Amino acid sequence: MSIFYETSGNAKNKKDFDPFLIRKMNPNSAWANHSYNHFVLRHIFGNSPDPKEKIQAGKEIEIAERKMSFWERHHEFHLESALYYRQKYYRM
Repeated sequence: MSIFYETSGNAKNKKDFDPFLIRKMNPNSAWANHSYNHFVLRHIFGNSPDPKEKIQAGKEIEIAERKMSFWERHHEFHLESALYYRQKYYRM
């Protein structure tokens, strides 16, 4: 079971990832997406009565935080823009 991110180590798109495309990607939009996932996962972790779902959400929270940190290191990342994208696309 996964909510947003694959945690079993069998991610199907691992070999499809092209690190050269990172320069072309919008780090602010990507950060906003992972920030939204982080928000939802924290809600599930704090409110779900299902222990398995809470464990899974806890694992995925770590992944979301790692991905947000990755995009924060991108040379074109600007927190103000990322927050704008998060507000625009996810209303938060």
